[in-house]
Amino acid sequence: MAEHRRRLELDMHKRELDLAQREKAMARRATVTAIRLGSHARALDEARNANTALRAKNSQLMQEIEEVNDERNQLITAELTFAHDRFTSKTYGGLRAVVGSERPHPDPHAQAGYGSRPPRSGS
Repeated sequence: MAEHRRRLELDMHKRELDLAQREKAMARRATVTAIRLGSHARALDEARNANTALRAKNSQLMQEIEEVNDERNQLITAELTFAHDRFTSKTYGGLRAVVGSERPHPDPHAQAGYGSRPPRSGS
């Protein structure tokens, strides 16, 4: 009977040691999990802050793009308004007289007294 009791006490002691080891392992796991969670929370905060900064930068750049496009459109409008008279029928007639009139164009070489061509140098 004493032997049986001693075995039971040893078994109980072994179970208590096993339970203590499991509790220590659980405490270590809880600590590691808390550290990982803190690390992930910090990384998430940093990513959110970076995301907020990028959104603000994106918004600023989009506003600058709109301003540049507005200025570009104003410059195009001003250039078209400035050059408007080049595209009217009134000035088109003047251009036609210079470029494609029905009358023959005088030969500048004939006016210079060379006939149809200037003399070649060295001939």
